[in-house]
Amino acid sequence: MTETPSRFPWWILVGAAATALAYWPTLTSPFDFVDDGNLVYPVPPGTTLGGHTRVWWDNVVANVEHLGPFRPTLWAHWHLQANLFGADPLVWRAYRLLWCALAAGMLLWLLRELRIPAPAALFTTAAAMWNPYRSEIWTSLTLSEAVAMPYALFALVAARKGACAARPLWWDLAGTAAALVALGCKNTFAAIVPAQVALRLLSDDLGWRDAWKRNGFRALALAGTLVLPAAHFVYFKLNWHPGQYRPPGPSLAQFGRVLSALKGGMGLDFLGAGVALATVVAARGLPPTRECRAAAAAGGLLAVCGAAVYLPMDDVSGRYTMPAVWGLDVLLALLLAVLLKAPAGRMRAVAVVALCAGLVAVLSANVLRQEKIAARARMLWRVVHHLESTAPPGAGVMWVSGDATRGALNAEEGIHVQWHLAHRGRADVRIGLFGANEQPLERVELGPPPAAPLFRISGPGTPVANWEPERTVTEVYQFGRKRYDCHISRPSVVRSPRN
Repeated sequence: MTETPSRFPWWILVGAAATALAYWPTLTSPFDFVDDGNLVYPVPPGTTLGGHTRVWWDNVVANVEHLGPFRPTLWAHWHLQANLFGADPLVWRAYRLLWCALAAGMLLWLLRELRIPAPAALFTTAAAMWNPYRSEIWTSLTLSEAVAMPYALFALVAARKGACAARPLWWDLAGTAAALVALGCKNTFAAIVPAQVALRLLSDDLGWRDAWKRNGFRALALAGTLVLPAAHFVYFKLNWHPGQYRPPGPSLAQFGRVLSALKGGMGLDFLGAGVALATVVAARGLPPTRECRAAAAAGGLLAVCGAAVYLPMDDVSGRYTMPAVWGLDVLLALLLAVLLKAPAGRMRAVAVVALCAGLVAVLSANVLRQEKIAARARMLWRVVHHLESTAPPGAGVMWVSGDATRGALNAEEGIHVQWHLAHRGRADVRIGLFGANEQPLERVELGPPPAAPLFRISGPGTPVANWEPERTVTEVYQFGRKRYDCHISRPSVVRSPRN
């Protein structure tokens, strides 16, 4: 490791900006159909400050009553952005690009405070922020992990600064506030608190016993933020009702899914060979324990606690790897720092080349994924525009969902089409969700499906009896090698209501 230099680390600003520029292509993308359908539209003009506050709080309460999560600071971000930016996707995406740079800067700052050399920190941050499995938090505009990321990482930075500062009070207050904001975005960020406590406790110039004597009480005080998620958990358990989340509980199957997700979140498909070679080289020259213990402790606690909070669930996604995967990022940075200090040789050179090649592959996969997501959004917006302009008042729509991995539409997209239509003045158009067998699907977000829909919207497939094709919406991407298709049909005969 290297000592933190005294001059301002301009490489953090440059690295943060350069990392975020990988998402420049998103500036041309429209709103998506993940969370944007009900979050990017402002309240009516002329609403008073009290009215804004009521709308914000009503959304927070409704989120608890309908689904269970208590996310006041997340809803504050959504509400403020919607009313500052309006329904302008370019402004939203420009802001998201800046927020991505801020998150990258916070990760770089944390790694610097953990005595990680600049080259290792820059590589680790680029690999983390460009990872295509995690990139959904930046290609979408409203996912909670992206909103919380700068706050959560700053809470860790403040803990580290507090452990080493002569007057740590302001760092402790700032770190506590940042942790509370992150917890108000998503309760799973409680997983950062053990690492925050460890970083506040440990100091490079003190042994364990002396560190406890000097920092122990203040470090444990940071854990007071856990009162918020603990209180929410108790309330949730005492007031659960059908429709809210109800995780089934920890299982070995979910443990396997979490491990697989973390593998994807670290991009080992691209970086695995380089990481393996770096591990072999680094094993020959491990640094003294005290020199790397803060990074090792923070990385290990983030990885273990971050994985544990998702064990009660029965599903994973790229964003659910956070904050566990940040711990693995720290450990990767530590590995690279040791690699850079290893004696020059053929094995080290091969490891560096393999890592750089893997990073190029990560970036390429990320850009291709951005194009894919943008093409999907453009296709769905053409559907929205078609319904806006052609659907008669009160028209019902049969939205046929299926296997999205094969190009079919999914139920969530149908829900967000309904919300986009409603906010654009066509709340009279009613989307009904149906499975591939055309049996109705029940979702709390939408009312009962229409009895006699005037439109049938489905993904690729063969024509269906009693429905006449009206329009096929196609979006090609990857230089025309791949495509998305969506079929819009109208009934060819009068159809009887479907039970």
